[in-house]
Amino acid sequence: MSISYEELTPGYEFPSASYELTPSLISKYLKAVDSSSGEFVPPLAIAAYAMTAMAESLSLPPGSIHASQELEFCKLVPIGVIVSCQAKVARKLTRGKMHMLMLELNVFDQNNEKVQSGKATVMLPA
Repeated sequence: MSISYEELTPGYEFPSASYELTPSLISKYLKAVDSSSGEFVPPLAIAAYAMTAMAESLSLPPGSIHASQELEFCKLVPIGVIVSCQAKVARKLTRGKMHMLMLELNVFDQNNEKVQSGKATVMLPA
């Protein structure tokens, strides 16, 4: 079930999402970015899949732009680990015809240790 921008309020928490960082999932990411990896998941792969998981719960209109992001990587994550992602609305702004949504994102491993945290800003057409 998706929620629209209009329905969001600061503090809204998206449903938590968990997924396994399988070798095949990481292989797809590495192929897409033309890279290789060892025994650990590239930190940006975790961020990309976390944003994808959050986006499944959010209905954005055409023309929306992922404008910026800040990421903090807390620890290396071995391939095969199950992570859970939590996201919430930090701010929601409307300035004339511009809408901005600022999101906070945290990712934890299967031992409930934080592996990443971050913020993302999405700009939406009015």
